[in-house]
Amino acid sequence: MNAARRPQGNENPEEEPFIPDLSEGAETGLYLALFELIDEGLIITGDEVVLEANSAACRLLERDYRQLAGKPLANLFPSERDFLDARARLFIQGEMRGSLRVSLPGERHRDLRFVAAARIRPGIHALILSPDVIAEAYASTTFDEAPAVDALWPRLAAALEQPVIVIDERDRIAAANAAALGALGLTRGNLIGQAVADCLGIDWPAADAAQIARLKVPGRTGEITARVLAGPKPDWRLLLLPPARHGAAPEDAPAAPGDSVLERMFVDSPLPTLLCEGPQLRILAANAAAARVYGYSRETLCTMEIGALRTTPGDGRHAGEPGIWQHRRCDGTTFDVDIVTYALDAAAHPGLTVVMHDLPEAPLLAFETRLRQAVDLRQLDVHFQPLVDVRDGTVHAGEALLRWHHPELGTIPFQRFAGVARDAGQLVRMGDWVLHAACTAAAAWPQHEGRDVRVVVNVALEQLLQGNLGERVHHALSASGLDAERLELDLDERVLNDEHTRLIDMLQSIAESGVRLAIDDYGRGLSSIPRLKRYPLNALKLDHLLVREVGIREDSEAIVEAIAGMAGILGLEVLARGVETEAQEAFLSALGCRLQQGPLFGQPMTTGAFGAFLA
Repeated sequence: MNAARRPQGNENPEEEPFIPDLSEGAETGLYLALFELIDEGLIITGDEVVLEANSAACRLLERDYRQLAGKPLANLFPSERDFLDARARLFIQGEMRGSLRVSLPGERHRDLRFVAAARIRPGIHALILSPDVIAEAYASTTFDEAPAVDALWPRLAAALEQPVIVIDERDRIAAANAAALGALGLTRGNLIGQAVADCLGIDWPAADAAQIARLKVPGRTGEITARVLAGPKPDWRLLLLPPARHGAAPEDAPAAPGDSVLERMFVDSPLPTLLCEGPQLRILAANAAAARVYGYSRETLCTMEIGALRTTPGDGRHAGEPGIWQHRRCDGTTFDVDIVTYALDAAAHPGLTVVMHDLPEAPLLAFETRLRQAVDLRQLDVHFQPLVDVRDGTVHAGEALLRWHHPELGTIPFQRFAGVARDAGQLVRMGDWVLHAACTAAAAWPQHEGRDVRVVVNVALEQLLQGNLGERVHHALSASGLDAERLELDLDERVLNDEHTRLIDMLQSIAESGVRLAIDDYGRGLSSIPRLKRYPLNALKLDHLLVREVGIREDSEAIVEAIAGMAGILGLEVLARGVETEAQEAFLSALGCRLQQGPLFGQPMTTGAFGAFLA
């Protein structure tokens, strides 16, 4: 779907100061993300076709998603006359609220109240539907009275990746997600619940002009452009702020300020480069060269403090001052590293420091060569970590985790060589090996508490995009004798970014065989929420970084709550990994997340040890 494509005939950037990524209907996804957890039905339509519908709309119209999305809008009405009348009222006369008669299966019909939101883009409209009883109650609300703060909207806003601000009918800021707070440089206390005029200067667009507002933050120079969208309730508005970087960015581009010097430093520099902040130099971003030499993925590096990368403290911590680190990389070699740190302009980038250094490539090349030979030399192994049902402590599944038995360095966990494996083009081959090894091991597991235990295998994006994963799964199950119902494949969340028919058909075929499908590390790219309906999924596994911050960061807890609520509506299980404390377990359990894994329930074990653990 490309519902929110850019209108033609406006190629002058001065007339369109803010052009977000709308290639996959980002604004449509914004609406659906906000409306998925409420009772009102949402229909988004364009060119007289239903482009999207939320779960509540499916319930009201007594149809499933596939019977609505992509179908003619006329199908929703009892007759062509009813459709033409509704089209005239909604799209020509611009009627904002009223009643519509819609058709239901079995030649039945129903009267629904509607609120027609302002158009999302030219030709794209949103309809909010509700039963008569709810609509009447809603219509009788006195909007002159200050509404109570709605606790749902902060959770929903937090669950969006792009910066967004929700403004209510009284021009007060009802919600703003962490991305918006970061873009504005404001705290929640200085923004949420405040009158817009008290904390932001906003030049609103005229009704007949491009819906672009200009924001000014007190105490800061310059202005921020934001797209204005119709809000989740009558007279509410959404401000969609520009993302950190415009256009398509390379995968290894840092989440850093939009500064051309920084951009060149990270993307173009062949030297390993890190962007850090704070007295402990917490890593914010790392370029591809840094990920290569350290043997960690860029995502993993950005969860660390820079001190974790060296074996000796001190040296080189002050701006402009050279120093020496002694670093032990994942190939075990210890060597001295020449480094220098640069403090960026404190006014433009307060607290940010760049660390650049040079590392020898010879040990890395030798490491890659050894890794390419690991499958043939039978140096790979799988360990299993239990996934536990917290209600009774029973083991529900074992997740297969790859290990490399290096002849000199000992056992190395996958996350330590994942980046090198990807660069060396070995992920598909290793993934196939893990799939076969995990199915073979699981086929020999004893029953636990009178039932069979499922095995979970992680699938890299490369395995989905290269070749036929369905054939590989079928071969692994046939060779091992494992029942398909006992296999779960955890997919990279990035798979939701690809709506290629071949990929969806392949996953559908795998699901029809009885294999469960889940999205792993869910919560990093929540713009993909609407697409969850299009994939044959059974579960979402929470991003372990979100789980780690439960009890520490309120915004992470809000995201977890939003995911759990949305998953329940879509009929998806929510699983958690990386659970370390009883407080995390209790918080997740209260949200209905009963399947959890992590250090609190057991560390990864060898195949033999896991079998004994089950017995």
